[in-house]
Amino acid sequence: MAAAYLIINERRLLRRERLFRDRNNPLDYMDDREIISKFRLPRHLILDICQMIQNDITRPTLRSHALPPSLQLMAALRFFATGNFQTVTADLHGISAIDGTHVGIKSPSFEEHVFVNRKNYHSINTMAVCDAKLKFINIVAKWPGSSHDSFVLNNSTLCQLFENKNIPRGWLLGDSGYPLRSFLLTPVMNPTTPKENAYNTAHIKTRNVIERCFGVWKMRFRCMDTSGGTLQFSPKRTCNIIVATAVLHNICVENRVPEAQGRPVINDGNDCVYRGTLNDGNDNRRQLIEARF
Repeated sequence: MAAAYLIINERRLLRRERLFRDRNNPLDYMDDREIISKFRLPRHLILDICQMIQNDITRPTLRSHALPPSLQLMAALRFFATGNFQTVTADLHGISAIDGTHVGIKSPSFEEHVFVNRKNYHSINTMAVCDAKLKFINIVAKWPGSSHDSFVLNNSTLCQLFENKNIPRGWLLGDSGYPLRSFLLTPVMNPTTPKENAYNTAHIKTRNVIERCFGVWKMRFRCMDTSGGTLQFSPKRTCNIIVATAVLHNICVENRVPEAQGRPVINDGNDCVYRGTLNDGNDNRRQLIEARF
């Protein structure tokens, strides 16, 4: 009985191995440089991620030539890297920068108009916070493109944590599209003193980190960038892809994976100025300017 069980399982293993070889698993024949170029992660990280998620994506049967977990993962990584299905198949000391970026999507079948952003294309307005190493430390991907950056922030858990003093120290740096808060520093709109000008200069240089983070992320995973076209999925699935690629980006940063070459097409320039009344950070910003600049 035991022998028969072993024979059956051995046959299953052989079928799995034969299926793997028939699919020409890239990990078996590509060198490390080519793997990073095509999938944005090195061999050992792909294997680590596969180990973590294989129980969630393994098909219950081998019928219909089901792809093994490693090839499912690599197909997803290849799509994230290129945004093209055809290609797939053929510490600044307590200061973090915050910004929003738009990820293009196809026209949704419901409430289509709310997904049209100020640049007149359909998108998900994604808010992110990063550190000095270009690693995402917070990301919100759920609001349609017409949502203002300040709205996304004010309705986020991150904002609640700051307001409730669960994050007692540190500042976020945001552009003029955000309100000036006790925890969020924005530029001085009309600087009149050398100190205010020096503050604005330092603000711009420091906040540039989030812009570079977006650029590296979108260059690494071109499905996030308009140069790769728009994601042909529902808004919900698009949001899942955004978060997934952000996690993969962090893995790349932590493991010092080389950045992808080229320049992404980022069209997120914020020409909007916050006009609301929620500006409770004037005293904090004035004290900072007087003390540090």
